[in-house]
Amino acid sequence: MSAATVIFLVLAVACWGGGAFFDKLTLNRIGATDAFILRLGLLGLFAVPFVLWRWHPTRDAVAISGKLPVILVATSIVVTMSGVYFYLRAMSGAEASRIVPMSSTYPLVAFLLALIFLGEKFTWAKLAGTVLVCAGVGVLAL
Repeated sequence: MSAATVIFLVLAVACWGGGAFFDKLTLNRIGATDAFILRLGLLGLFAVPFVLWRWHPTRDAVAISGKLPVILVATSIVVTMSGVYFYLRAMSGAEASRIVPMSSTYPLVAFLLALIFLGEKFTWAKLAGTVLVCAGVGVLAL
């Protein structure tokens, strides 16, 4: 893994951890559905400058590669935002220190999907690492 990849990964983890903190603060004041709708609305507002900035190169890339990337991104948005909604509902019903670790078992899902649909190579080390991550998450959630 390159140094840049590690830096981006650390930044992503820090942002996700901070996001969970702010999610819980929000859920102490409004319900999960309202927090989800507010998130969608603000996301739309924050996205406008980026869409305007990159619209032409992105449009050209989609024109070259066809409609499949649009379908895949749309599916990813629906699946991811559904997960966000369910996560917010779970966060509103329990302590963040329990929900966040339990929600971190998604590497098992990604591992299985990558093996089945992406043709990634199975190794016992990957399986053991995934199981250990999930077991560690289980311990944290106790």
